[in-house]
Amino acid sequence: MSVGLQGLLTIVAIVAVSPFVARLFGGRLPTVALLMLGGIAVGPSGLALVQQDPAIDLFAKIGLGLIFALIGLNIDQKTLSGTPGRLGALGWLATLIVGVLLVSVLPLGDGLRPVALVVALSSTALSTLLVILRESGEWDSPLGRLLLSAGTWGQLGPVLAVALLLGSTNPITTVLSVALVVVVAWLLALVPARMGQSSCWYWFESVAGSASATPMQLLYLLVVGLIALSEALGVAILMGTLLAGLVMRRFVAEPDISPAIKQLEASAYGLFVPLFFVVAGARLDLASVAAHPWGPVICLAGILLIRGLPQWLLYRQALPDRIERLRFSLLVSQSLNLPIVVAYLEVQAGLMSPQVGAALVGGSLLSVLLLPALAMAVKR
Repeated sequence: MSVGLQGLLTIVAIVAVSPFVARLFGGRLPTVALLMLGGIAVGPSGLALVQQDPAIDLFAKIGLGLIFALIGLNIDQKTLSGTPGRLGALGWLATLIVGVLLVSVLPLGDGLRPVALVVALSSTALSTLLVILRESGEWDSPLGRLLLSAGTWGQLGPVLAVALLLGSTNPITTVLSVALVVVVAWLLALVPARMGQSSCWYWFESVAGSASATPMQLLYLLVVGLIALSEALGVAILMGTLLAGLVMRRFVAEPDISPAIKQLEASAYGLFVPLFFVVAGARLDLASVAAHPWGPVICLAGILLIRGLPQWLLYRQALPDRIERLRFSLLVSQSLNLPIVVAYLEVQAGLMSPQVGAALVGGSLLSVLLLPALAMAVKR
């Protein structure tokens, strides 16, 4: 058996058993954290069953693309508007400003781009936040609506920042390239509204509704097409995949309750998405974490300072109750996908040292393990 095939089978096995392990912990340990820990155990820092391999890297990139495509697919535009949406946007911009000021005065040393660190620490783990709101019964509460808007901006803002700030070295070229990708996605999103009454569109809907796999194939087509366009223009692929999800949402009637979308999500979260997190865990430099155990703790402190503190100050009127505002600040500060993705991409490109990448990933894991637990502990 080849090394690549052995590694892929090992990863698939971890993905398959992770839901059962999660149940043993009663759901208290996030599945993403379990997948990362499984990757660490079988990676070069552990049993060395998973090594660098082109096939594994390809599957990981597909999973990475689907993560942000599904985020885009689940973004409801209502959460971006109104008072909650305005506060969410201002909260993320304040986070970015605080982060820039902080990295400009602190001696960070070599081994990273400060802008990459700020973008990674300014994000919110929206997928984890959604699960918490559903389980706590606070989805439709005033706090829940504010959290949904803040979490949505905490995903959109960093992805846009990755595309603009972590792209090519020519700012003008980067802005023009991102704008072109956005315009293409916008034109695609207009198709349902412009063609809604045409016979061609009715034919398309009949074909799309005739098989449950068609929406999945359409999403994959959009993801591949916008990734290819992003790659050709030098734009971060996260931007293209997020836009693919946003476009796909316009093609599906009632996407929030669509059985086809639920099936699509189940298939993506069943293999490709968890596969990415296992691979990311396998790439983690565990030796550097052991040598510098305070690195993840420092990154966690940075998340609270950069993301949590501005929210505490900004939401004084919207959440006058200090306990509610504390819970809001803790929940919106949990950050997982973006730090892992930024560390993965920056280390792969040689722009971030494995030691810094490991500290960043470790800090993000601590944020989803500790901050929601603290927020639930102080709940009245």
